[in-house]
Amino acid sequence: MNELWSAPRRTTPLNGVMRIPGSKSLTNRWLVLAAIADSPSRINHPLIARDTLLMAQALESLGVAVERDGEALVITPGPLVGPAEVDCGLAGTVMRFVPPIAAIANGAIRFDGDPHARVRPMKQIIDSLREL
Repeated sequence: MNELWSAPRRTTPLNGVMRIPGSKSLTNRWLVLAAIADSPSRINHPLIARDTLLMAQALESLGVAVERDGEALVITPGPLVGPAEVDCGLAGTVMRFVPPIAAIANGAIRFDGDPHARVRPMKQIIDSLREL
């Protein structure tokens, strides 16, 4: 059973367009930067995934507007206010990047997440925020 397979060959150049999927990590970081900016921002072709949706919802719960516009997200900063409940899911960027934003918000903000989120290493950021 040692059959060889010949790969297809092309004698002329290929021409095409391919869209590379967005980055979850970069999309979340751009959302955070847009949330604390001085004016609205637009993220073209973000990756829409559970973690990025959790980040958008977390920011919205603090008063930031996040709207879809075709294949983009438009983020309009607003006054950061509570009371709010933030669902972190298992998103490490939500757990680590949103608490400092919440620290500059007015009002109480409560964080929770999936059961496994409670065992993630968060002591350093929580201690640092308490110290501030």
